[in-house]
Amino acid sequence: MSVLTYPHPLDYVVGIKYTLTSTRVNKIFKPTPENFYVEELVDFESIGYNAEKGEYAVILVEKHNIETLRALEVLARALNIPVENLRIMGFKDKAAHTKSYVFIRRTILDYSKLPLEKRGLRADLVGYVHVKPSIKYHLGNKFTIIISDVRREDIEVFKDIVKQIEIHGLPSYYGYQRFGYHRCNSHILGKHLLFSREDLFADELLTKIYLYEDPALVVKRFIRYYRDLRYENAYLRGEFMCTCNSLCKKYINILRNAYSSYLFNLLLNTIIEKWGWNYLDQGLPTPGCIETSIPLYSTLLEIEGLKLSDLRALPCYYRHGLFKPEHGTIRIINGTLHYEFILKRGMYATIVLRELFKDNLVLN
Repeated sequence: MSVLTYPHPLDYVVGIKYTLTSTRVNKIFKPTPENFYVEELVDFESIGYNAEKGEYAVILVEKHNIETLRALEVLARALNIPVENLRIMGFKDKAAHTKSYVFIRRTILDYSKLPLEKRGLRADLVGYVHVKPSIKYHLGNKFTIIISDVRREDIEVFKDIVKQIEIHGLPSYYGYQRFGYHRCNSHILGKHLLFSREDLFADELLTKIYLYEDPALVVKRFIRYYRDLRYENAYLRGEFMCTCNSLCKKYINILRNAYSSYLFNLLLNTIIEKWGWNYLDQGLPTPGCIETSIPLYSTLLEIEGLKLSDLRALPCYYRHGLFKPEHGTIRIINGTLHYEFILKRGMYATIVLRELFKDNLVLN
């Protein structure tokens, strides 16, 4: 192993530090719906799939260049169903062509509205399940990345990095999209919520500017024109404090979970520094698991100014500290490289892309 630190500019923001290798593919890679494909894998056998009957209808949703929450809003509005009645098993990348599933009780579904096609979104009924959908039936995701006009020497570098990943694994960092590609501050907002600092929360949400933002959005925030800014507008209308607004409740949970994810990323760095790469190969607690997390997070908690009462508001679960892509295949077709692999639930393809391309990875 030849470890690098902070090879990507966003690493400093989200607490990601180490890579497995010091080499990179000498080609810019920017994920788009044309070169980055994601397919959700669900254990339909255990969930009781049937093509004709079941308690929940299964809707296959294909989307590109649209956020998951926004896609759910569009789908709910088109089906005339409250968005909280749409069940999903995970959020999917915006800058990708994704296939995933939405589950809806069949008794409230108007079948005449399917199939549905909107800009960047298609939804089709593909069957039914008997069991109430939950995340435990989510197996993971299949990814395909496509690199065109790749040189022979870069193919060899690509293959070598993939081989090293398959042997040693990568730290199970939470990827950049967990914190927001454009502003990369969801964990900061989550921390302000946890500390009940609405003044800092409002300042961060309404005024702070980040490297990868759309210039048009920067201008709107600068002149305090929030009408077209979804979450800023919702906050100013007071919807974040409205418990009946399910979308805002989901957003607040995302922010708090993002802060927990940031702390977990910092923990992985600490473990590598203290005990080495191989010590990651075990289940590690998130900060909310107070009985087991305190010894591991003690220094981080002191730096962050967290108390035990703060941790109780964060989620508790165990996450393996190391992951390896499964069923990886590399094919070269007319000078274009196709890399397919599967990641278990909760692991991020952007961490694989970061390892391959380092600072040549450009995020929208």
